[in-house]
Amino acid sequence: MNTPAADRRVLADLVNEFAAVRLSLDLAGNGPRLMVEDLESGEHIFLCPLELASFTQATAEDRETWLRVGNYRVDPPGREP
Repeated sequence: MNTPAADRRVLADLVNEFAAVRLSLDLAGNGPRLMVEDLESGEHIFLCPLELASFTQATAEDRETWLRVGNYRVDPPGREP
């Protein structure tokens, strides 16, 4: 689904040696949401305020399991997938 440019505003490009993502505010859905786009692959995801708020409740272990990009897709030794 293509969203008209008027319904999406780029907020920032965040880049470091491990990843590059673009954050955009998308207003085309039922409410405002954040679009996060991987600048390398073009893959993207829309996150609603509830999903974003849940990040604040995540533990360090929760966040570690989210690192599944590039070289980090492999599970550490001794950990079940």
